[in-house]
Parts: sequence; C-alpha cells; structure tokens
Amino acid sequence: MPMYRWADLEEVPLNPLITGRVVEVPNAMLARIKAPKGPINMHKHDFDQITHILAGKMRWEIDGEEPRVVGPGDVLLMPAGVVHGGEVLEDAEYLDVFAPGRQDFSWYKQKIAQK
Repeated sequence: MPMYRWADLEEVPLNPLITGRVVEVPNAMLARIKAPKGPINMHKHDFDQITHILAGKMRWEIDGEEPRVVGPGDVLLMPAGVVHGGEVLEDAEYLDVFAPGRQDFSWYKQKIAQK
C-alpha cells in the first residue's frame, strides 16, 4: 500500500489560481492546496467536496446561503451540484477531499508514479 509525505510530493500549479499536492485512490482524492489572496468564482461540479482550512481566512458562499468567513479548523461540506465560491481573504492552505476524484487533477497521479 502506498504511503506519502506531503513534503516529499512536488507542489505544482493545479490551475491558474492555486498550487498543491495530490494523492488519489480509485474513488477519492485528497489535495493539499495553497491559494493566494483573491476571488474564487462561483462554480459547481459533479463530485462531492470536503474542505478543511489549515491556514488563512476565506469568505465562502455555498448555494445561496449567507457568506461566512472561515479559518483554521473549519470544515466545509459541498455536495456535488451545489454552487459555491467566495474569496481568499488571507493567503490560505487547505485540504480538499473529492469523491470521486477530480478528473482535471488526475494527471498529478502520473507524476507520483514516475518518481
């Protein structure tokens, strides 16, 4: 069974706004992400997402609820199909669990296998 240390995984751009490290099993993905201060467009996707804030502050709006400011120790639950977004108020680091894994991050798994 594979085991990884975050520090041993290469931190790479995951999209134009964020960098991170990713591990994946067939039905889920865990990403450790760093996001700079700035907006997060409202969006939705076809996978469930659980976000655990490790550092920084973010303002999140989930499916028309009142926006809330979240920080270290807070956990956000976003079921598939629910619109969410907001703003990174202070540079942030967080863990994202995606089930099933995000197809647009799956290329990272190939980088791990090559090491």
